Amino acid sequence: MQGSFEKTVLESDFPFRLFLDNGYANTPHHWHEDIEIIYLVEGSVKVGIGNDLYHLKVRDILIIGPGEVHFFLKQMESSNRAVIQFRMSIFDTFLSGSKDSRTIRPMFTHSKYLIPGTELHSLMEKQIQQLINENTAAEVGYKLILKARLYDLAGILIRYMPKGEYSAEAESRQMERLQRLGEVFQYVDQYYQSNIDLHEISRVAGFSKYYFTRFFKENTGVTFIAYLNNFRITKAEWHLMEETDSITEVAYKSGFNSVKTFNRVFKQLKGCAPMEYRKAIKK
Repeated sequence: MQGSFEKTVLESDFPFRLFLDNGYANTPHHWHEDIEIIYLVEGSVKVGIGNDLYHLKVRDILIIGPGEVHFFLKQMESSNRAVIQFRMSIFDTFLSGSKDSRTIRPMFTHSKYLIPGTELHSLMEKQIQQLINENTAAEVGYKLILKARLYDLAGILIRYMPKGEYSAEAESRQMERLQRLGEVFQYVDQYYQSNIDLHEISRVAGFSKYYFTRFFKENTGVTFIAYLNNFRITKAEWHLMEETDSITEVAYKSGFNSVKTFNRVFKQLKGCAPMEYRKAIKK
């Protein structure tokens, strides 16, 4: 798993997919071009988007806009979430002009958290459940029905959410922000085993150390050091699960230059020592 741009493979004529996730995997910070809707079927899950951390419970709905940096925390207890991903282009045949596009785009640009008890949640939940049922059955003509339900979702948001327009200038700023974050994520993925300090990563992003520190925190919700540690620990988890290397070898493979630091950070993030973690998953 990489903390970076996630390129999802969707059909060009029907850019949509729906799948269920049990929440056991740790998903580091990433972003993608797709709109993502999370609907919690059972259990609970914690999702971070920028500076916000959402603790989703059964029937909660979270809409994540394209380009929003987000992550999922690994859950020890059983959970089940429906993940719906699609692109704005799915509405192309529906939109009659640029004005329609500027109206519908803001509905999916920023995250929205909906909980049971409101009319908006009730209407959205009905469409989501129909999406899940149609996608599961996959009977003749199901793609047409899925697209109709997505149109309904957009219509509901337009009717019940505050109106706004998405300017070309805002889109340009968003793309520049994502490009800089993407370069940082890519650099970490390539060099996480080496020593990466703030001066070095600030240069990669094209910022001063002071401005980069603020920029990264504002756009991911965590400091760069916290992100780097989490990324390295995620790599360590895979080494502990899939390999027989010693704890010392895992520490250095994961980018830590000291076993003591590795043990401390691992326990801080995972709640147990690396060896305890390995024994638990090997049972």
